[in-house]
Amino acid sequence: MGWIRTNLSPLAFAAVALLFALPFAELKGEAEEWRVAVTWTGWGLTVGGGAQVHLETLLWDGNLGQYVMQEVPNEAPQIGPEEPIYLPGQPLFMVAALGVAAGVLARILASVGSRLLVSAVAAFVAAVALALGVRGVLRRFDPPPFDEALSAVPAVGFWLTVGVLALLGVGNVIVGYRLWRRDEAAVLDTDGDGNLAR
Repeated sequence: MGWIRTNLSPLAFAAVALLFALPFAELKGEAEEWRVAVTWTGWGLTVGGGAQVHLETLLWDGNLGQYVMQEVPNEAPQIGPEEPIYLPGQPLFMVAALGVAAGVLARILASVGSRLLVSAVAAFVAAVALALGVRGVLRRFDPPPFDEALSAVPAVGFWLTVGVLALLGVGNVIVGYRLWRRDEAAVLDTDGDGNLAR
């Protein structure tokens, strides 16, 4: 039980790092003749990587004898190093990544008494940095620069990551407070020589 209590927070921070592989922001739109979704992962936003583009348009289907929505990967616009879309907020995503790393390393680098505090601060800093970073990304497309049919929204990875970080921060604060109260009670129950007070 002691091992789980000691290592649960660093393991949860490591799981948060994996959540950065999920989509964090998405630019999507739909019209009568096309549908598009441009998705950025958390790691892509952190290191300035490109986006994943999913484009569908009305194409003739010989089997059905009519135009239907079909994916066109070969004709999809390439958004990457050759033709990047500047997204503000990358420094904030870097701060969030450093906060997650601090949460993982708190088990090794922080003293026993300060681990919970370091983990809580790291979780809250990372969550706030992510929220501000995604806000900057979404404001880049408000109003949409290409077409009014496009809209930018936070994606599932962002919500999961911020939710887990908030739980980690609150959980570490609660556990730290309970341990502090227990230690205070133990001090009050003993006299100056370490014997039980009567």
